[in-house]
Amino acid sequence: MRQGLRPVVLAESASPPAGVPGVHIIRGALDDPRALAETFSRSTWVTVENEFLDLDRIRAAMDQHPSVKFHPGIAGIGVAQDKLAQKELFQRLDIASPEYDVVTADSLRVDLERVRARFGDGFVLKWSRFGYDGRGNLEVRPDHPVPEEEIESFARAAEEAGGGVYAERWVEFERELAMVSTRAESGEQAFFPLVVSRQERGVCREVVAPATAFGVSPEIEEEVRNVLRAVGRELRMCGSFAMEFFLTGDGRLLVNEMAPRVHNTGHYTLFGDEPNQFDLHIQAVTGRPLAEPGLRSLATMRNILGPWLPAERRPCPAPVQPPPDGTMLYWYDKDTVAPGRKMGHLTGRAETPNELGRMLDAMRIYETEFWANIGSEDH
Repeated sequence: MRQGLRPVVLAESASPPAGVPGVHIIRGALDDPRALAETFSRSTWVTVENEFLDLDRIRAAMDQHPSVKFHPGIAGIGVAQDKLAQKELFQRLDIASPEYDVVTADSLRVDLERVRARFGDGFVLKWSRFGYDGRGNLEVRPDHPVPEEEIESFARAAEEAGGGVYAERWVEFERELAMVSTRAESGEQAFFPLVVSRQERGVCREVVAPATAFGVSPEIEEEVRNVLRAVGRELRMCGSFAMEFFLTGDGRLLVNEMAPRVHNTGHYTLFGDEPNQFDLHIQAVTGRPLAEPGLRSLATMRNILGPWLPAERRPCPAPVQPPPDGTMLYWYDKDTVAPGRKMGHLTGRAETPNELGRMLDAMRIYETEFWANIGSEDH
């Protein structure tokens, strides 16, 4: 709406986070042919914020409405929703990523013997599809053994869901990095700054930007840009997309994975009137000129996650306390909270790394006090 458009949103919930005034909600599952057809019939452009989609049903909706532009496109989504396809793409483009080996439930014992011999320092078993925020990952290391029955159950669950499993060599990384880029249908491409991210139980917890202000060399940032250029060109991406990386102690850059959409590590761009990843995404998919991304100061973002407690999903009111000075709160208005679920985020700006560190400390205290207050209200 900021750009003079009238959004139509397909959502399963009657009151989704995107259901703000002025938005037309079509209620239905993302793979419901009727709901997809209605969404396409009401739209000039269609884009997504989730790659776990039924591509055959999207193709059918596209065939019914050939004048509607769908971005980022079937090819980009198809690769992004299958991590083994990503691995093959990176190999084809000569992009470095952690070594891997395919594992199947039917030949599990033989496969594990081969993998343990190949990756002696340990490995991570990953679902090729439907894994996110730490789900679909299983760490296997000499100091963290996992019973074979648990591994077999993990592999069977992946295959029953329509995916596979692969073992990825354990990487001793120094930093986790990420970058969001926006590419237009013409091939024009803009880049947001490289960021340093910190994960908690497989979920992005905090981001600081630009990475070059926190010890990452400009050469690494340019190497990352070259990777995003190559992937964007190969998949003919249109819109904002993200890639995550490991930076090892000896300076090697390894791709972790990609996402064909606006991304959590780019939410730090949501601050004031600076062009953000959503602005550029809409500009790209609607064929408008791309704004120039930029930061006027250092930036940070902290996700507000459901407490890591064994609790049922339950309603969660928005915070009433104002956020720390110099920060902005984005609350997603999700119906319920669950352990590790992203409920909102705080983003802020500062002039120095020390000032940014103090801001992050204030964000952590703010979140801790918020959950403590919620907990006291339950009793």
